[in-house]
Amino acid sequence: MPKVPLNVWLNDMAQPLSCNPQETLLEVLERLGYRMRRSCRNGVCEICEFTLLKGQMSQSYPAQELCVEPLDPQSRICGLACTAVPVTDIWVNIDGLKRPGEVILKRLVCDVERVEKLSGDVYRVTLLAPPTASQAVEFHAGQYLEIVLPDERKAAFSIGSAPEAGREIELHIRQVAGSDVASAIIEQIKTSAQITVEMPKGDCFLQAATLAPEQTVILAAASTGFSQIKSMVEHLIAANVTNPIHIYWGARIAADLYWPELPLEWAGKHDNIVYHPVVSEPGDSCGWTGRIDLLPDAIKTDFDSFEDTVVYASGSPAMVYALVDNLAEKGLQETQVHSDVFAYAPRPAKS
Repeated sequence: MPKVPLNVWLNDMAQPLSCNPQETLLEVLERLGYRMRRSCRNGVCEICEFTLLKGQMSQSYPAQELCVEPLDPQSRICGLACTAVPVTDIWVNIDGLKRPGEVILKRLVCDVERVEKLSGDVYRVTLLAPPTASQAVEFHAGQYLEIVLPDERKAAFSIGSAPEAGREIELHIRQVAGSDVASAIIEQIKTSAQITVEMPKGDCFLQAATLAPEQTVILAAASTGFSQIKSMVEHLIAANVTNPIHIYWGARIAADLYWPELPLEWAGKHDNIVYHPVVSEPGDSCGWTGRIDLLPDAIKTDFDSFEDTVVYASGSPAMVYALVDNLAEKGLQETQVHSDVFAYAPRPAKS
């Protein structure tokens, strides 16, 4: 079947996209992972407007032929992406068009819906984002947000809920002794009905659609890094992936595994999920009878090869880089490991 080349104008540069015969502009964009404002999909709401810069299109509703020759960056010929079909190669401009995987950073005022204590010093906080379209929650599994205090101080927390949870945003917040910011955030969450956040942030995220069939997924978390891993697991479950998923949750003492029944529940319900809790310094009074090891060493021990494996790590820079180095001894490439640590605490380049 012949294809008509389609060029979509992005940031003053034409990027060629392939358009199937009789495919609307909106169908082309969404098939290839681009997103734009749209609603009814039949031309009535007129939300999915674009500007034609060059080429010819046939629009079914409202019925009209659109044509601009030659290329005119100042064109005022507009159409509706949901009902307009390219007839020739076209160049278009679409305000607010988002590339595949791109989300927009927003500052939102969220309702504080629930505050629960998961352990002696860790709170599970559930926020409810605004319902309006312009303020809608949009993020990828594994991204984080920043809580913004009234005096503009900020603190970052991984989003513990999956994108599929909709308006509900879950955070796991540890009350850190001696931290003024942490104390102020805990106090505001306990006493205020609303809190301001900036989201989404972070380039370490997981999208189920990008996984290769049978690719093994290793999710490694230390302490409250579990919240980032939780978002990823629940996203993978919602997407019904069948890839092998190994969840490693490491802590110094058993009490730091503050929600131990949740990963056990995942593993009990899904045959492709295996949970590996690891404690490094249990002590005689801990009562821990499970595995005693360092998280990077445990993962290295459990796998003979890391071929066709992807690793997501959430923890301190020391833990993440120890993991990278340990697993490299068995062939894991650094490009197979994803972590926010690489952005905020990069290692010096090797000379």
